[in-house]
Amino acid sequence: MTTVEKHEGVWVFSESPTVARELLSKGRELSGKLGTHLAAIAVGEDVSETSKDLIAFGADKVYTVQNPSLKTFQVHPYTDALGAMMQDYRPDVVLVGATRSGLELAARLAERLKTGCCTECSKLDVDAEKKHVVVDRLILGGNITETLIVRSKPQIFTLPKGVIQPLSKDPGRTGEIVKVQPKTGESPVKVLERKPKQFAGVRITDAEAIVSFGRGLKKKEDIPIIEELAKTMNGVVGCSRPIAEDLKWLPVDQYVGLSGQKVAPKLYIACGISGQIQHITGIQNARVVVSVNTDSKAPIFEYTDYGVVGDLYKVIPALTEAFRQLSSRGK
Repeated sequence: MTTVEKHEGVWVFSESPTVARELLSKGRELSGKLGTHLAAIAVGEDVSETSKDLIAFGADKVYTVQNPSLKTFQVHPYTDALGAMMQDYRPDVVLVGATRSGLELAARLAERLKTGCCTECSKLDVDAEKKHVVVDRLILGGNITETLIVRSKPQIFTLPKGVIQPLSKDPGRTGEIVKVQPKTGESPVKVLERKPKQFAGVRITDAEAIVSFGRGLKKKEDIPIIEELAKTMNGVVGCSRPIAEDLKWLPVDQYVGLSGQKVAPKLYIACGISGQIQHITGIQNARVVVSVNTDSKAPIFEYTDYGVVGDLYKVIPALTEAFRQLSSRGK
């Protein structure tokens, strides 16, 4: 491999194709301001189609690691592979998707490369004079936004899904594909069996419409009121943390918030949710937020595009009927 003396290039990686496309959009912006190229990393058993897809969504160059043993994500060999590539090619900026796997990988890469890592970034820009990436991220339960830079190289950042809109796909776009075979050690973890999680319908993190409820719903038997509204919108049901963790009315993977799911739907309807900052952190990337609450001073209204002060037991059935009528007109 050819070793370059200085750090250059913006690299992106995520094991999720959707998140990788979003990272390429931000990477395109940053590479333009830094005056450098944009590269992506494709790892797996057969990455030929993945490489073409990454170029079509904005990459100038794709580094490919094709190995049957890397078909599925395992943090130890992936850290070995990506760490070796970054030591050889010395990127300036590395963007990693803030998935569960990505967060673990980014931290290990930072330790391996003896550099800094900013996680769960909400905003990235470039200091034109110093050529450093400047990031904002929420801390202390979402109560404070801190601004940081990483002075060491490469600068590693993780971004959650839904923060950035991907660029339009350009099938005619061309780019360079660089095949590399970095050494990877044997993983200390032995996978005996894989069982995918069973989901009835759409995952809440992938939903375009979400109807969530909090303690404003008086009893578990009333959940069908919420489910009916979600059904008429082709959406899914979510909830606040107490509903899942304290009352156990819904599975924990359906609650939205800082320690739960961070979502980015086109429409988010909050029913009987007070709007503590921990919940707001989970919906900050929602495009439109509608809130229904009897308390006109509820914090949720500060983060709401459309607010209704009223009893959800009256408002939600009315909204359901309105959506049902709109749906019937469209047929």
